Amino acid sequence: MITHASIIPENTTLETEICIVGGGPAGITLALELSGQPFRVILLEGGEIKYDSVGQSLYRGTNIGLHYEDLHQSRSRFFGGSSNCWAGFCRQFDEHDFEFRDWVPNSGWPITLADLRPHYYRAHELLQLGPVNFDPRVWEDLIGRPDARMIKFDRERAINIIAQVSPPTRLGQLYRDDLARSGNVSTYLGASVTEIETPGAGSAVTGLRVRTLAGGGFRVVAQTYVLATGGIETPRLMLASNRYQPAGVGNHYDVVGRYFMDHPRLRSGEIVFRNPECNSRIYDMHSTLARKMTARGVRVSGFFGLTPETQRAERVANTRCCVKSRFIGDSRETNLAALTLFRAIGERRPLRDRSRKEVIRLLTHLPQVTMMAAGLKLNLPILTRGFTLETVVEPTPLPDSRVTLSSERDALGVPRVKVDWRLGELEKRTIRRTQEILGEELARAGAGEVLVDAPREGEPWPDSIVGCWHHMGTARMHADPRKGVVDSDCRVHGINNLFIAGSSVFPTCGSDTPTINIVALALRLAQHIKCQYGIDAATRVDWHTASSDSVERTEVFGRAAANEAGSGSAVAALTGRGG
Repeated sequence: MITHASIIPENTTLETEICIVGGGPAGITLALELSGQPFRVILLEGGEIKYDSVGQSLYRGTNIGLHYEDLHQSRSRFFGGSSNCWAGFCRQFDEHDFEFRDWVPNSGWPITLADLRPHYYRAHELLQLGPVNFDPRVWEDLIGRPDARMIKFDRERAINIIAQVSPPTRLGQLYRDDLARSGNVSTYLGASVTEIETPGAGSAVTGLRVRTLAGGGFRVVAQTYVLATGGIETPRLMLASNRYQPAGVGNHYDVVGRYFMDHPRLRSGEIVFRNPECNSRIYDMHSTLARKMTARGVRVSGFFGLTPETQRAERVANTRCCVKSRFIGDSRETNLAALTLFRAIGERRPLRDRSRKEVIRLLTHLPQVTMMAAGLKLNLPILTRGFTLETVVEPTPLPDSRVTLSSERDALGVPRVKVDWRLGELEKRTIRRTQEILGEELARAGAGEVLVDAPREGEPWPDSIVGCWHHMGTARMHADPRKGVVDSDCRVHGINNLFIAGSSVFPTCGSDTPTINIVALALRLAQHIKCQYGIDAATRVDWHTASSDSVERTEVFGRAAANEAGSGSAVAALTGRGG
């Protein structure tokens, strides 16, 4: 059942066994996995079924750290959550992402890749991906095109990386009917949770206060609660729920809201392919997305990275690089104008909701955006002006990079947020050394060179440094409640019936593409909850029992190619928002 919260009479109390707060990738995944079970589930989504500017305004906040996208523009407050502004890139965590690394402050997870690995199979199904295989050699052979050959590095320093690209899956659209037909999951739209009630010692949640923009309000009482509201709204709600616990829910040690992370993305430096045979379109994010580099209906994208051994020897974090072809009129302003257009078309967000400055920039640079789109669509060499290197790097989890509350309140009376995004010197070292090593290995392979243009340690960040809209780390997982908010089962320390799903629990976040890992972690949590209720929660393997090393033996999902030619695909390639 899907209905609107405004129909619930004032001061009603809804009772259920499980309550999920948030209808994004994590929340919808949980609801789908708990559907059909012998217990009741309520899913509360604060937004509407489609984009709504009034509801979106509840996401407004203040940036007080590094320059960051306006907070109400980098998130999507409607059914499907962040999947509504997702470019579709998917790649599972690397094994060493979970490890303690003495050169990466606050690194290390209390779980390993082996704990998540069984759940990636179902994640691939939900996100309309192909088989769980990311071997570059396999995909190179399957594509079988001369412009999709990958550079052969002859020593273990630089490597090729493959990501699969979802259509992208808009979970709210794709699974709306499944949830509407569910017999045990009741979904309420326009249901904004404004308070988590934890009276007394705060060891249990006793209820949630819910309000609607229409003015109504009610309570939800459950046995088990799951917050799946993202890396900004999760700490916001926990900190704002301070009627019983002055520091906020689960915040005995002042960890909630700290360690805020986003993947820094720097478009700098130039890659020069000296050997035309090495100028592979599979590395060009523009070409890959716009031309749909596919094999058996699955889109893929190629990147450059560093081996774990090189990362350890160089004492750098995880990273990946892609190539972006440049066209006549290409500039930072042109790319920002293209992003505005992408959000208006691809996400159906009207231009009237953008600032006057953004609209003027779009109109001013529309000819250049058109020229770039033509270059992508037609692949005309006359429009190409070389290749820029774009590097995305794993951010350092810093306690002073954080989300806090401001004195301003939104229309529902909830304090708005302040985001203080900070980066460390490790990120600068990682970006520069990655570019330098990549240049050395390209030259060694006779493929080309990299003209490095990245800041050194101690130098200021350039204005061109941006995030990827990946909000992570603010309710991090750690065995020690003094260093984390949730334990290895995603349960909030000290609260026996409150769990958190989503990227806010990530202690570290790898080099990119959080969505597939959010879904896998939510699937693991769903399994844990089923076990709590006595349900046999054996991990689904069905067709996935085929060897992941053999793509040929594995059928690609029927939905994998659906919506692949969705609106705004060429402009999406220009903006390059990640996973």
